[in-house]
Amino acid sequence: MKKRTKIMIIILLTVIAVGLIVSLFIMQYNKQKEGAEIDETIFAKNIIDPDRIVYRNTNGQYYQFEKGTAPYNQIKESIQKSLKNYNESGNTLTDEEIDSIHQKSFIEFDYETVSKNYIIPLEDNETANMIKLGNTGGIIVSSNLKNLKEIVTVADEQSQNAISYKFQYKELLSRNTIASMEYRYLQQFKQVNYKIYQAKIQDMENYELYKEMCNLAFDEEINEDTFQDNDLILTISLVPKITVKVNIGNIQYTYEKMNDVDYQYTAHLLIVSKIVNTDCIYNTDLTEIEAQIDRDEFETEYDEQVDSLNAQIFVKDFDSFYKDYENAAGEISQERAEEIAKVGFEEAKRVVGEYDKETQECREMEIRPNNFFTRKYEQRDETAQYMVQVYAVSRQDEMGNGVQIYVDKKLGKIVGASAFGD
Repeated sequence: MKKRTKIMIIILLTVIAVGLIVSLFIMQYNKQKEGAEIDETIFAKNIIDPDRIVYRNTNGQYYQFEKGTAPYNQIKESIQKSLKNYNESGNTLTDEEIDSIHQKSFIEFDYETVSKNYIIPLEDNETANMIKLGNTGGIIVSSNLKNLKEIVTVADEQSQNAISYKFQYKELLSRNTIASMEYRYLQQFKQVNYKIYQAKIQDMENYELYKEMCNLAFDEEINEDTFQDNDLILTISLVPKITVKVNIGNIQYTYEKMNDVDYQYTAHLLIVSKIVNTDCIYNTDLTEIEAQIDRDEFETEYDEQVDSLNAQIFVKDFDSFYKDYENAAGEISQERAEEIAKVGFEEAKRVVGEYDKETQECREMEIRPNNFFTRKYEQRDETAQYMVQVYAVSRQDEMGNGVQIYVDKKLGKIVGASAFGD
């Protein structure tokens, strides 16, 4: 009887012990499950799914993972599980500190059209912080992420078969200025500020169109290879000084007014790595109002110069000129035409700049008269419907860019001009 009682007690204690162990296991499981659900809620409420995830490894290689792809989901899940808290009143970081983070390994969440990006430094991040980036600097919104090493492991695994990029960019300025932007051309650009126009170019075919439109000429050749790893941002502006700051998640343009300059449109080209978010561009012009006043004054002065052109030399009325041209009998000499063209070259400085007279050449041509000299600032290019015989007097620079003045052979009047070159 005693033996049976002892056995029953042992069995009972064993059952109780097993029950306690199972209960503890269930409680721990529920606690972990609850923690995971809390993490997921923190992420969903505060982070929101980014449009892409960018990973920079310790070798300086960049990888991009698009929303909805398997690698994207794997990396997002690893961060989601690591997120323990979120608070937008954390410590702030300067631009310099953010720049320093971007020089080392990190993971960044980017959004296409707004700067609500997040970055997790994967090196020198002792407190395991997540940072929300702003227009300037950033703010620590989460700390003590659970396991940075696991995040790095997952990111490295998902990068194995992905395309790597280098973070690079270059700025070029066109040698040619643009006298005015025609309305038909402006439709190909996004107006980002007063007299500032911008376009994103992603292939050679489109670049050729913009090159012709804007008479682009850069010191570096743009070809098919340029577009292998890069996109192009073309900015046409009356403000000649442009400063660009490029981050992985956005591009920031700043425009500064320059004194004592002859305002003409200039072309600025940014060649930037495809890893950069070129859908998020900020354009700021702190001198907009002051610059606008100066530009309005410039346009008024420009139009006044057009009105003051000598009608005895420059044709202003195509129809009236053609009647006189048809009734004229004689012809002027080439020497006389070159003398008249001197006046045209002086006036051409206003439109395309000055060219060395030592390069001057003259040949006979048949052309349609145009309003190269007589066009008002906002007026479109116009060409006559008839043809006339002219002496075409040209000057150019060492790069093959130049201007050609058309002097008609009968009346000796300047009936237009054309710029040429790359």
